[in-house]
Amino acid sequence: MTDNKSFDVAVIGGGPNGLICGTYLAKCGLKVAILEARHETGGGLDTFEYAGFRYNPHAIYHMMGEYMPPYSDLNLKENGVKYIYPDIQCSYISKNHKPLIFYRDPEKTAQYISVNFSKTDGDAYRKMYADFSEFSEKILMPLTYVPPVPFIEQAMILNNAADDAGERYNEIAELTPINILSTYRFSDPVKAGILNLFTMWGMPAFELGFLFPLYVYKMTNASIVAGGSHRLSSAIYRAFLQAGGTVMDRAEVVKVITEGGRPVGVLTRDGVVVRAKIIASTCDPHQNFLEFFDKSELPAQVVDSAKKWQWEKETFFGAHFALRKAPVYDENMDANNALITFLGIDNTDELIHHIEDVQSGIVPDVPMGHVTCASIFDPIQAYGDFHTGRWESLAPFDADWEKITPDYTKLCVNEWKKYAPNFDPINIIPYPPTYIEMKNKSMKKGSFKHGAYVPLQMGYLRPNDLCSQGFTPIEGFYVCGASTYPGGMILGAGGYLGANLIADDLGVKKTWKEPEFVTVAKERGFIVDR
Repeated sequence: MTDNKSFDVAVIGGGPNGLICGTYLAKCGLKVAILEARHETGGGLDTFEYAGFRYNPHAIYHMMGEYMPPYSDLNLKENGVKYIYPDIQCSYISKNHKPLIFYRDPEKTAQYISVNFSKTDGDAYRKMYADFSEFSEKILMPLTYVPPVPFIEQAMILNNAADDAGERYNEIAELTPINILSTYRFSDPVKAGILNLFTMWGMPAFELGFLFPLYVYKMTNASIVAGGSHRLSSAIYRAFLQAGGTVMDRAEVVKVITEGGRPVGVLTRDGVVVRAKIIASTCDPHQNFLEFFDKSELPAQVVDSAKKWQWEKETFFGAHFALRKAPVYDENMDANNALITFLGIDNTDELIHHIEDVQSGIVPDVPMGHVTCASIFDPIQAYGDFHTGRWESLAPFDADWEKITPDYTKLCVNEWKKYAPNFDPINIIPYPPTYIEMKNKSMKKGSFKHGAYVPLQMGYLRPNDLCSQGFTPIEGFYVCGASTYPGGMILGAGGYLGANLIADDLGVKKTWKEPEFVTVAKERGFIVDR
């Protein structure tokens, strides 16, 4: 082993949370190193270019965008991040009815549904959107950037809020997404379309209703990053270097070195020792608590929870296309210009059956895919007047993808062409589930959220009740990745919360101001004494 430089903080993992955490701390004047196992930082914020076409194999739809504190605190706009918010957010194309379209303007969506489907569904959408936007703006979005509290305490705080939004939210939070939709009396295909905005991420239709309003609200207000998702990670990377940070790529950490019960550095697979007073990890619980430490160094409860950590039962099959022309689905031009187009999803029972099959390990014969042609909104993502296409559909990880990928890619191409007859790829790049794990070690079994979203792995229990706030039983070792509260999905929250916690513990002066919505959340009691 050879000693490298010494730092105040070593951050394990150069994905979005690692970059964010490291940049905030470097801006405090701390000497910070980010250690990334791959040849480049960015994690799920990935864009690759091939023959003049840009493809986004992981994150492409951004739900928090300019809302997340790092956007302003780290000057991401000045460093090249531009979010594009298409007015037409989603379209559902079916052989059984007219396209179902969701606009950013909720009133326009309600009117469209009333005219083309039913007035009852249009009125229901108007009421649901008003509720979901209020729950999201007042409760769910602010709480994303505040350390978690136990579920019971959160419910009590919300019940005692000055207005009735918290009490009304609590009434639906314990319902399932299916039951929530039933309370608004939706019918298909509108019901299936709204449910799919949640289940498209592998979310269960019969659990986690407390998250349902946020996903529906934000997936009808989603954006893409101009130039590709990697532009976001590049901007944070640039801000980190501007703050004096050090990036060490191809530096896979295999061990946290301790002396006297506290971390003093990390060991890389190449035998390099990087010394640091504080270690912050964005890795998954298996790495954090089963690989980086000896079992004797951790409480049995933490080791046991890591051993029981669940990965998603479903992940994504993807494919990326160079296209001569953008797909045309319908004579309704709005249906052809949506950010996300869903194919063949119009029946709730069929949608649930499809998800259950995938969770059981069945590779769908008829995949229910969502597709995006990013170059419609951002022409620089394609060459000249050509376009890029992106297919994604839920699929089980445990299949012989090495063998079936060519045929399954053809199946997805034919399914897309069924709805867009002019779909004619020049080039096709498959991206099966196994590629996800190969590229990102913390996305084991294609787990793009670093662990399943199930009740016992959410909120104050993510990854366990001893570590969900970022600190751990090992003083000086912090966790701030997607396997901690609040989870994945490019929220910028794990890194933000981790940086604030470490800065407070070290007693350094912060260079950023707390957002007003975070201050309000804390004033309402959303903070737990350590």
